[in-house]
Amino acid sequence: MSSHHIVRDQQEPALLIDDPMALGIEFVDLLLEWSPTVIVTSDALDEVLKWGIKIDVVVARINELEDLKPKLKVQSPVQLLGFESTDLLNAAYIFLKDHNHQAVNVLADIFNSKVLDLIKEFAREMDSVLFYNDQKWVFVKEGRFEKWVSTGQVFGIHPVARNTYLSSTGFYTDWQNEMLLEPIELTAELSGPVSLLTNEKPLWVVEAMQTDIYK
Repeated sequence: MSSHHIVRDQQEPALLIDDPMALGIEFVDLLLEWSPTVIVTSDALDEVLKWGIKIDVVVARINELEDLKPKLKVQSPVQLLGFESTDLLNAAYIFLKDHNHQAVNVLADIFNSKVLDLIKEFAREMDSVLFYNDQKWVFVKEGRFEKWVSTGQVFGIHPVARNTYLSSTGFYTDWQNEMLLEPIELTAELSGPVSLLTNEKPLWVVEAMQTDIYK
């Protein structure tokens, strides 16, 4: 794993780690390339410490603080924040909002946390990209998604709101302003641009991780 010691501003996406197993190490290293602010919940701390990366902020429950201090000596300087709430992901998002972060990459378990709801709740304040099970989840809050892709690239499309109508271009099977009632998969027909458009309803767009994480 690479460490990071470069001056950064709050426009670079922070990296929030709640589930260190959500993403392969090689992909985590790519997320660290731009020296993000690294925020780790206490639930993930032991595993992340093994990676040997610099941690900037640890979000913990108040009753955990004294036990965590010895573990974090090697990380000094590091912010150790205690919260009454047991929902550490929510606490981390409040920290990000209070410190004017505009974007965050999140490693979290979509089944054992409220991360999907949190991303929607804070969508006005910051852009979030969720990584779980070596997949990338993007919340498209205004229903417009465009991307340059490779032939055969597969996307999962998940509706969020009722009465979502979807149009698409660039896929083997394109939709023409049709109601999206349940998650679907679309496969890119050619290398080039694809697009998704709804009637201003939000979507989750899910894709498998690639070596170039920012594609």
